[in-house]
Amino acid sequence: MLRVVVLVALVFVAGVGAAPVPPPSEKERLAKLWGKTDGVGEFELNGKQLTLRTIGQPARGYIHGKGMNMPRATRTVSGDFEVTVKVADATPPNPMNKHEDAWPGTRTGLLITGGGYSIELHLYQYHTKLNGVVQDELRRVVWIDTWFPGGGSGSTRAQVPAGKSTYLRIARKDKVVTVSHSFDGKEWSVPFTPRQGLDFPDEVTVGVFFAHSTHQIAAATFDGFTIEKLQVQPK
Repeated sequence: MLRVVVLVALVFVAGVGAAPVPPPSEKERLAKLWGKTDGVGEFELNGKQLTLRTIGQPARGYIHGKGMNMPRATRTVSGDFEVTVKVADATPPNPMNKHEDAWPGTRTGLLITGGGYSIELHLYQYHTKLNGVVQDELRRVVWIDTWFPGGGSGSTRAQVPAGKSTYLRIARKDKVVTVSHSFDGKEWSVPFTPRQGLDFPDEVTVGVFFAHSTHQIAAATFDGFTIEKLQVQPK
């Protein structure tokens, strides 16, 4: 009788050992594909696409310093690298909605930050004002903001053609950070250095973000997020 009991126990243990490993949770998949999530909002995966959704209040970016609450997903990288993403979709600002800042606008794109320096390369959708009245025309541009201790600056890189997607890229090589954009993911603009003397540390934070000045529920969807380490060329 004892020998039979031992045999049954061994069979039971073998069955337990063969149990399938549970699939990763959405939170684990999100961290693996996109990195650490932060800010106020919702984060939703659809396959490998990531949607950032806000909750009906302004989603503030780096310009607001400690008031920053924009939803974002980021990773820490060091050395030379190239980070690329496609803006698959982005809610435009509602021109009739209450808003902060000078104009109603939404910003969807890539960021790099570290050591008190930041660069935001993004699709900027906005409505201007004339004599305090918000204009109907929606403007869509590739915009870059640069922040550094004591100040910052911003400028347009290109108008976004109607019906075109926006692809964004930030690269660092030999301590120099450049940005570029594309409207088909194949033909890229000439790399542009936003500002000389941005003394980023070796370890920086990079990722995607969605910010807006309006009191509306809005969302941005990203696809094709990659971070590639660039090979150091021998001198």
